[in-house]
This record gives sequence, C-alpha cells and structure tokens, in this order.
Amino acid sequence: MTAGASALPALLRFSEADLRANRQGRLSEAQAARLHQARRRASLLAALLFCALVIVASLLLYSGQARGKPLLSMTGSLLIVVNALLSGFAGRSWMRTGSDLRAGAVEALAGDVERVLRRGPAGDRYLLRINGDSLAVSRDVFLGFQHAAPYRIYRSSHSRQLLSAEPA
Repeated sequence: MTAGASALPALLRFSEADLRANRQGRLSEAQAARLHQARRRASLLAALLFCALVIVASLLLYSGQARGKPLLSMTGSLLIVVNALLSGFAGRSWMRTGSDLRAGAVEALAGDVERVLRRGPAGDRYLLRINGDSLAVSRDVFLGFQHAAPYRIYRSSHSRQLLSAEPA
C-alpha cells in the first residue's frame, strides 16, 4: 500500500468498518450520521441565506418605490429570482441526500484514477476521474490518490458524495 493510499482513511474520514459496509454496497451508521449532519448544516446555511436575501430584496424594492428609482426595484426583483434559484438548488441537495439516507446504498467505481487539476481565475479545481465520472475533491484528497493507479471508490448513490476508497 502506498503512503497516499494509507492516508485515504484520514483524508476521507472513514474507518475499516465504514469500508466493510461500503464493500457490501451500503452506508455505515457513521457515514449516515455524517451525511445527516452535513445535510442539516447545509439546510441551516440555506435558510439563513434565504432570509438575508429576502430582507435585502425587500429593502431594495421598498427604496426603489419610495424614491422613484426603477433601477433599485429591478435589482430587488432580480435578487428575488436569484433567491428562488438558490432555494431550488438547496432543495435538490436536501432531497438527494435524503434519498441516500433512505436507500442506505452506495455505488462503487473501479478503475484507474486520473487526477485532473483545472486552474481558473476563481482558483484551482481538483478532480478525480474514474470510468468517465468526475469527482470534485479537496486538494488534500487529490494528493492522497496516485495518478493512473487502480482504485475502488465508494460514493453515495444520489448526492454522489465520496465516502471511501481503496487501492484495487
């Protein structure tokens, strides 16, 4: 086992029990708890963002009407549309994670992992490609995988969150 492969459990926060459950095609209790906690945190953040955007949009709409400034009103209206889109994305994420938790199943991807670094003006993006699927990962996880080496990667079925990995 390579040094990078031995670091994978710490980088991805999985145990040997998690890996055994994933090999059987199911989520472990610890992984289900982590998914549930991440879902709760994301929904709290989405709710706070929703409320903040509603307040800002309301103030812009009111100011635009009170001062006769159509640009402020249009900006407030645009913010309402953006808020609706963000709420839709948050709802979709909530439902996908809920589907993962209800099904309790994981999917396995096996093959050679290609590490892809995409540099852009907003920052670097780290991807792992395996069998035509791409997984966005952190820099540390990216460096934990050996390029062009065979791995078996386990991820949640609906939200496609990386759960565990092992050399194949």
